[in-house]
Amino acid sequence: MTLDVRSAQIVLECARRGSLGAAASALNMTQPAITRMLKRLEESYGVPLFERTTRGVVPTVFGEALLPYAKLVVSEIGNATDVIRQMRGASRGVVRIGGVASVVSGFVIAVIREMRKEHPEVQYQIIEDLEDRVLEGLKGGMIDIAISPEPYLDDDIVIATPDIMHDTVSVFARADHPIIGRQHVTLAEAAGFGWALPPPGTPTVREWQRRFHDNALEPNAPSIISRSVPVLKAAVLSEALFCWMPLPLVREEVERGDMARVNVPELDWQRTFRVYRRKKGLMTPPTANLLQAIRRISETWRGQTI
Repeated sequence: MTLDVRSAQIVLECARRGSLGAAASALNMTQPAITRMLKRLEESYGVPLFERTTRGVVPTVFGEALLPYAKLVVSEIGNATDVIRQMRGASRGVVRIGGVASVVSGFVIAVIREMRKEHPEVQYQIIEDLEDRVLEGLKGGMIDIAISPEPYLDDDIVIATPDIMHDTVSVFARADHPIIGRQHVTLAEAAGFGWALPPPGTPTVREWQRRFHDNALEPNAPSIISRSVPVLKAAVLSEALFCWMPLPLVREEVERGDMARVNVPELDWQRTFRVYRRKKGLMTPPTANLLQAIRRISETWRGQTI
């Protein structure tokens, strides 16, 4: 038995609910049927996918490795159904777009505004997150198109549209911080700052660390860590902390006079945004139309720094 949509659903529900009985109830199946199909799947792979305990079931390392593929199978079957419905006129269609905060509120909204003039019936789902989660969503089939500065190319991901725009990540602090008046702040001084940053291991933080480490400097560990842009900005505004963000995310605070850029030239980072899609799998008609709109509108944005 190989992984098909039904067995993929069983694997996902067992992992999600931690119980064969709960998985059976969610899938409207009997528990013996779930047990039989799971056993056949494990026999076909020759490894245990779940550890049975008195409390339920827990994925083994093999089961954990299978989960992303099970998610993709279920997602692609759903996409195939959408395509048929759209071709028959039974569905208005949905496009799922993922991107970092600095691009979804500007470029993505501009593209959707143009798309809605010709395709008002299409629904657009926007997933805003850091680069690592956007990549995870794209690979897992939860996102159709990803717009990101992080280079995603691998066996599963391809560039759909290159170099649509740029942004610059810089250091920002409260506008009344005494360091704001300085014309130049060294990287060594910045290493001693108190920081509010995204989680360790995210692309932005890796780049932040690299700039210090390449100069044999060890920066202070962040005082506050969050994936939330509003939380990081609130931390900077509430005390003498520093953040590392693109201007679009703090433009409102800068224009109000609440925050200001700190001139640390070694920490100015220009990022290039590209559009990515999965190499395999179906592309729904609304997704293909959106991709064409992105290519068309990116001609007016290319080379700009947002």
